[in-house]
Amino acid sequence: MTPRARRAYRKGRRAGGALVIVVFGAAAWVGCGGSRAATAPSAAGADARSVTCALDEVRQYYCDELLPRESSRPAPPPYDTCPSSVENPPGEYDPPVSVGLFDRSYTEYTRRRAPPGHACCYSWCRKITVANGASPSIDAACHTGKAFREEYCMAQLETGTSAPAEPPFDHCPTAIVPPRKVVFSAPESAPFDATLTASHRGKGEPDCCYAWCSQAPAGSDLLKKP
Repeated sequence: MTPRARRAYRKGRRAGGALVIVVFGAAAWVGCGGSRAATAPSAAGADARSVTCALDEVRQYYCDELLPRESSRPAPPPYDTCPSSVENPPGEYDPPVSVGLFDRSYTEYTRRRAPPGHACCYSWCRKITVANGASPSIDAACHTGKAFREEYCMAQLETGTSAPAEPPFDHCPTAIVPPRKVVFSAPESAPFDATLTASHRGKGEPDCCYAWCSQAPAGSDLLKKP
């Protein structure tokens, strides 16, 4: 059994790092919008939030504490030790973006969480894949001897979605195809999980959360016990 499979079973997802912090579907922030934010002019002073994520787009984040402290294109004061943009930031969705713009509000949030805080944060918008929340495969996948639960959470969509869940979760799609980079196995449809979402929001994290049944490889320790 690979370490990746064990991590998928025990924790469901990954959303962070240590000195270099990669944040996807970020907690405590509402976000969405497409690659427009990533391809907007990178002039000094530009902020990622100047572009609102569009319908069915999610905002993604990248934070780094180890960036150069001097730049020919610095972010606005008091964050002028941060570059105003970063090239080729890591992300969950393909194709990757070429540029992430400085995100003042998320930088402030991140530094408050880890004082004294030196992180520089960037964001951009990516299109998600909305799926059929009534797909027969959702239930069928959970009725096998190899089934185990997976979870994925992302920031609620800033502009909303073409297939909304019931209020107060109507900025969350009823089902999505989760990004393959960060899950053990991406199904054709992962349904919205209201209980998991409510748990995140009770902690101040306005996320949209999804859960589904993946299939463990033969011979792995992910198989259900008799």
